[in-house]
Amino acid sequence: MRKLFFPFVVMSLLLAAAFGLIQVASGQGPDGTDKPQVLNQEVQGANVREISAPAQSNVPQQPSISFIDSPTIGCHMPDPAQDACYINWYYMSVSANPNYMVAMTVTVNTVGIVAKLGGFFQTSMYVPHDMFGQGFKVACGAPGAGGDPNLGNAYSWTIQARDSSNLSSANYGTAYCPFYRP
Repeated sequence: MRKLFFPFVVMSLLLAAAFGLIQVASGQGPDGTDKPQVLNQEVQGANVREISAPAQSNVPQQPSISFIDSPTIGCHMPDPAQDACYINWYYMSVSANPNYMVAMTVTVNTVGIVAKLGGFFQTSMYVPHDMFGQGFKVACGAPGAGGDPNLGNAYSWTIQARDSSNLSSANYGTAYCPFYRP
């Protein structure tokens, strides 16, 4: 009897663990309920900025996080003899008074996350253009590579910010670089 008891307990524990993992995996399916709620959105051409809240959260009547202000994105080529361009913004700014700004990330499509900024008991974040030096290095590209015959590569970008109440703000757009001719 004792010889059968130990294997029976081990088998029972393994089955319970397997069914527990199946339940966890089934709860993570793409049912669309995890998609954030867009509270406010502005569109200008191909550029979009929006404020969102996590799915199934109590949405405030008036969001306390602002749109991210990120004017004048530019892509410049400091040396025409090299296929190296730099993407940068004049500045980035977002606020969340009375909440605190927790984080801001900058992503360029082919590079990935290029900057992660964290807040510490501050109701706003301001990032000047010179904080990133020349900017984020990308390839300029051949004439027409980004769809415009007078320019080089086109890069989509995203800036995301999150406040202490878990509201988020995001900007999406495209930066066009000058072309490189060897």
